[in-house]
Amino acid sequence: MENAVKTPSARRPKRKGLAVATDRASLERALQRIFGFKRFQPAQEEIVRRVLEGENVLAILATGAGKSLCYQLPALLLPGTTVVVSPLIALMKDQLDMLADLGVNSMVALNSTLGEDQEAAAMRRIASGEVKIVLVTPEKLEDEQFVSLLGTLDIPLFVVDEAHCISAWGHDFRPAYLALGAVIAALGHPTTLALTATATPAVREDILHQLGIPNAKTVVKGFDRPNLRYEVRRAEAEADKCKLLKELFTNGLEGTGIIYTATIKNALEVQKFLRDTLNVPAAVYHSKLHKHERVSVHELFMNETIRAVVATNAFGLGIDKPNIRFVIHYDLPGSVEAYTQEAGRSGRDGLLSRCILLYRMSDTRVQNYFLTGKYPDVEEVQRVFGTLEYFDAQAEGVSLTDLRRISQLPLTKLKVVLALLKKAGFIVVRNRSRYSLSEAARKNRALVLNLTNYETKKSYDQSKLAMMLQYAETQSCRRRFILNYFGEDFERPNCGECDNCLRGARETTGSNFRIADVVTHPKFGQGTVERAERDLVTVLFPNVGYKTLLASAVNREAKIA
Repeated sequence: MENAVKTPSARRPKRKGLAVATDRASLERALQRIFGFKRFQPAQEEIVRRVLEGENVLAILATGAGKSLCYQLPALLLPGTTVVVSPLIALMKDQLDMLADLGVNSMVALNSTLGEDQEAAAMRRIASGEVKIVLVTPEKLEDEQFVSLLGTLDIPLFVVDEAHCISAWGHDFRPAYLALGAVIAALGHPTTLALTATATPAVREDILHQLGIPNAKTVVKGFDRPNLRYEVRRAEAEADKCKLLKELFTNGLEGTGIIYTATIKNALEVQKFLRDTLNVPAAVYHSKLHKHERVSVHELFMNETIRAVVATNAFGLGIDKPNIRFVIHYDLPGSVEAYTQEAGRSGRDGLLSRCILLYRMSDTRVQNYFLTGKYPDVEEVQRVFGTLEYFDAQAEGVSLTDLRRISQLPLTKLKVVLALLKKAGFIVVRNRSRYSLSEAARKNRALVLNLTNYETKKSYDQSKLAMMLQYAETQSCRRRFILNYFGEDFERPNCGECDNCLRGARETTGSNFRIADVVTHPKFGQGTVERAERDLVTVLFPNVGYKTLLASAVNREAKIA
């Protein structure tokens, strides 16, 4: 692998606005020739055209809106090698398989499943310049040698899929994403396309900041999915949830679908209830299954041998099944973003599909437990830093395996700590996930890591959980609630399709505030209006998260002429 890495001086200049025809007729011909589609889905053509013209783009596309084509088509039309950052190995495999079926084989995926020989072979292919698309995990881009190799290539396009993972305010923050802004800079700022299905206005702004593309064009394909019917059923006791499931399956719940649970324990129990009590063919899916078991469940679901997969959130990304007729949440999700992403896996064929949430007030305890274990405290950060300091004499650094063994921290939390240390300039990452102290850390041991951001992040996530509970308990239009949460107004008083509207929900009236109004509060400071209904207003404050207040408690900021 090392022999394949050229010196930085061999780096070619990056080119903006390459000579590729971007008129509609040319793009549709390319779409038909490569993918067999006659026309683009909404927003796809604009994104493809802007990228081909060398413009940075942040694309917010609803689940099922065809995100992958937005970078696959430009990548195959542009000269050079496109880099695609993807967070999940399963998504990479789906991409490879799908393009291989179309006769496109000039792709390489780099992830933790490759052995040393396989990785070396992949590196040789990449170094040759013959590869059109390199799919890579964000963790691989922490390897400076690999980034140096990419720097020797002509890279016209850098793609960040699931871009909300880069934002501390996103619902699925992934520490390795924090390095991507530096990678883009190191590669000479190639055209950058960031894609996500779930990003509030605050998250969109943070994505652009973290990637270093503040002036990127933002393209939003609305979050409104008119064929999805949002419903909520409240249970007083855990046993009542099973009764609600029985009622659903015996009273007209059609087709195949997914039932999400917050824990593996609940997934196993619900699957047993469906199979043994309701005689409903169902399989269970979670992160601790062996690979062959996961593949088997996937095939049973795709072939409709079963009616339901009962799963934790490990199931669903990359599932290309357009006729999922229902998604049931057996437990309250941790955020509206997570809920809409999972519910949005239903009804991609445009036909009526049901998104049903079952919840108890006590469901919040499980999510709060997850939040408690998610963020590092000062003692945990110092434990990791102390280990790095102890082994500082090792020129090759300390491996992730050794750090985990000595610190006794869960892997996810350890990665968050390492990301914090790296962002603060305390550590450097060496080849194959080995870490050592930076010169700055050695020269100034008195530096103290500031964890204020993570305390803020914890409060913010707790407020997002409160918003999820508010969604469950609202008596007004649920579609309006979701659209407002993502910064979109809903022109009609009610959607006429969610359970509340079908029951005759109260129309929202009388608010003097609109979405995105900037307001101030004497205690929480400046914030942005996310929802406004009657005499209540929900405001996102940067330091404390979402707060629902009386409208009279906030003042609108005066606009500067």
